[in-house]
Amino acid sequence: MNTTLIINFATAGLTFIFGLLLLLGIIYPGKLDSTKLMFGIILIVYGIYRFVTSLSRIKQEKLEERKRRIDEEREKLLRSNENL
Repeated sequence: MNTTLIINFATAGLTFIFGLLLLLGIIYPGKLDSTKLMFGIILIVYGIYRFVTSLSRIKQEKLEERKRRIDEEREKLLRSNENL
């Protein structure tokens, strides 16, 4: 796993947790006004978004690697058939 993905997962986790703590009133105690509510919801949704995009990037890289290996094997097979 490369450094970018680790940073993406850490950012996703921190923004989700910060949004949750904001909604629960732990970070800024007091009444829950509309500004805190919207900011907390936006942070939670953004954290989920970052997590999902990081997972999809991992899956996409795996698919590209499989495709590359299949192409290499196909080329080897074609070259071996030409030599016969």
